[in-house]
Amino acid sequence: MRLVELEKELLGRFLKGTEYEEVTEARYRSFSYPRLVKIMRFRTRLYAVSGFGHVFSMRTKGPFGMELLTLSFTPGEGKEVPYLLIDMMKVGKKRTVFVEYYDRTAKGTDPKWSKEVKEKYDFLTDYHEKPHWYVGERTPYSLIKGGTSEDDGEFTAMVRDSVRAYKKECDGASKDPANLPGLKAFRRRMIEEGNPSSSVLEKVFGKEGAKAFFVNCVMSD
Repeated sequence: MRLVELEKELLGRFLKGTEYEEVTEARYRSFSYPRLVKIMRFRTRLYAVSGFGHVFSMRTKGPFGMELLTLSFTPGEGKEVPYLLIDMMKVGKKRTVFVEYYDRTAKGTDPKWSKEVKEKYDFLTDYHEKPHWYVGERTPYSLIKGGTSEDDGEFTAMVRDSVRAYKKECDGASKDPANLPGLKAFRRRMIEEGNPSSSVLEKVFGKEGAKAFFVNCVMSD
């Protein structure tokens, strides 16, 4: 499971056929923690996608061969689709892959293709998380999986199919400004109550800097 190649493929799959522009701020394109020793290295990209909103990508390299790919799909133009967050992590032979949907639309959605992906890959082993407030906020068709390098083929296919399905949902979805307040309220909770990246980002940028990074990049307006 080569995350560098997979990042390029997944972004290309979602951005294909759209009008988009890379809008990554220079200060966020590449950074590390700590700055001198550089135990963790980060590379980010942010794309403004016409008719949708923003797509954010971050690759992280850490100690003991840890690699993480994060993709955040924020429907900031009011599309009637859930917010999608994907995390794929490798540490040695260990793998964790999260495909998280958070539906904050005004009326709720019934995503046919994303539910089909859930049914297809539900046989993979569930990853048992520690309790966090956002766990209970996910839709039932989210996929929270764990395994080993032997599962790389299935995990890669699962993420490919998830992005393909989400793009179908987006292409067929209408827009409604009423969907935006719920999305912004969820983002506020992710900042104030914590998200999976909070502790690391606060070490890198400080508490206020981490908030700015989340607003400007991870879930950009």
